[in-house]
Amino acid sequence: MEKMEHFSHIHPLLLKQEKRNNNNRVLCSGCENPISGPVFSCEQCNYNLHKTCAEMPRHVKHPLHPEHPLVLLSTSPYEGRYVCDSCRGIFQNFVYHCYICSYDLDVSCASQCNPDDGHKHEFMSVTNPQSFVCYACGLQGNEGLACLCSICQIWVHSSCAELPLAVRIKSHDHPLKLTYALHHVYGFWGNITCGVCNGAMSAAFAGYFCSTCTFPVHLKCLQQDLRDEWEAVTEDETGESLDIDFAFSFFGHEHLLKLTDEESDLRYSGKLCDGCIQPIMPPLLSCEEENCGFILHQSCAGLPRTKLHPFHAHPLTLLPKAPNYDGIYRCDGCKRLSNGFVYRCDECQFDLDVCCGSLQERIEHESHMHPLLLKKTTVGRQCKGCQNWSKYVFVCDVCEDFAIDCGCATLPLKAWHMYDKHPLILNYSAEEGLREYECGLCNEKTCPKQWFYYCDDCDSGAHPYCVEGKSRRVKFGGSFQYDVHSHPLALVEETDQNTKCEACGECCNGWTLECDQCKSYFHREGQCFWKQFKKSAKYLELSGVMRHRYAANVLASTPNVTTK
Repeated sequence: MEKMEHFSHIHPLLLKQEKRNNNNRVLCSGCENPISGPVFSCEQCNYNLHKTCAEMPRHVKHPLHPEHPLVLLSTSPYEGRYVCDSCRGIFQNFVYHCYICSYDLDVSCASQCNPDDGHKHEFMSVTNPQSFVCYACGLQGNEGLACLCSICQIWVHSSCAELPLAVRIKSHDHPLKLTYALHHVYGFWGNITCGVCNGAMSAAFAGYFCSTCTFPVHLKCLQQDLRDEWEAVTEDETGESLDIDFAFSFFGHEHLLKLTDEESDLRYSGKLCDGCIQPIMPPLLSCEEENCGFILHQSCAGLPRTKLHPFHAHPLTLLPKAPNYDGIYRCDGCKRLSNGFVYRCDECQFDLDVCCGSLQERIEHESHMHPLLLKKTTVGRQCKGCQNWSKYVFVCDVCEDFAIDCGCATLPLKAWHMYDKHPLILNYSAEEGLREYECGLCNEKTCPKQWFYYCDDCDSGAHPYCVEGKSRRVKFGGSFQYDVHSHPLALVEETDQNTKCEACGECCNGWTLECDQCKSYFHREGQCFWKQFKKSAKYLELSGVMRHRYAANVLASTPNVTTK
């Protein structure tokens, strides 16, 4: 059964053919219309999304508001409901919103127009009675003669409508293709640098690009600076199709990525996204290099490069890898280790993983009757789930004593573990009976005041951190050039019991670095790894704060060697 981690909901969603509720109508939590056909449904709470709503892109460029990209939000950005600027309907849930203009489209209106990329439809020359923003170049157009595509409902300048689908210019060796969606080619919505004038050009508008080396060119450069230096070319002259192949460069990866949308493709079963380190299934973005294995959710490829977050005073920048040596860091929100993308403030050495960086600021949680708000508090609050103290919490404005930290807020209601054949259910109410269970995994007592996982069939409990393990947000495999060995090493979760570390001679129990070429193994945690790392040149490059944080992450893991 297909599983999805959706930005609008804290729990995983499972694909079902149709959602029925004792003949009562079930409404989509996105478009607010009755559910029919395939649906992504939450088994832990009453949250349902049409398959089409669940797969809507997070960012779109829309003919009704071509000035700026629209971002998909799960709830109204205002107090109360919002009014769609197209149909004037009133809605509460999913909305495509422009933060600059406060322009809003409900998902139904946003889905009605879907301009093709190249643009291969015929334009009509008509008189536009009012000014408009050209969908191609993004500049203002005055009332009067303009060009309209009646299929896509987009207005463009007459000069933009006349541009050919492909051209050759003297300063570049390859033909350039016209695209109305540069953000698909380059993988983001920000500015890119024109290869002719070196000026900034917005990926939200049209432009020419080279499918061989992704060389970009402004429309205005072709229309003005190069007007005598280009010639149109046909598909026969280029020797390739003029259809746009959306293989694009992504700032977090050295190879081109391509869209894989075959939902029956089982190659990705059990795989993890390299951005959020969560399960992934098509449609997804995968690396064109056969042996690379880099894959991303489309939503992770569209993550904002910078963002403001309630947990931190400064803007956070999205990085494809944490800068502390091998990219493994501890999230300051949930305190979990991760090697995925990181939202980071370099000034304060503050890190959030993608999941914590994308948390909704207001959630409904089964552990409490009231909505919870995401805040950084001035003093630490004690989490009702784990009893630990944290300033990064979800709080209840009604019940002043209720707070849960990010780690507990994102625990799954149902979990599985290899040592129990039954599902484990998260129990919030241990305090009521004040009964102690022995954790079936570590054999230590559970605290009556803490949440715990419980198996009703076996009448046994388990600590959440024992069920989760320390590897929930860590992706194993890949390769990294560590100083301890001449070949790249892959991170593996565990090895055979008799595998010996090449550095200290002790058995490798836990995270291990493996050389596929010479079958050598090294510890990746504990005193052994830390001693080897302190000998490296990279250690000297790190600031004192970075060394301290990295040491805490390495040594706080369960040590797998003696300290000799």
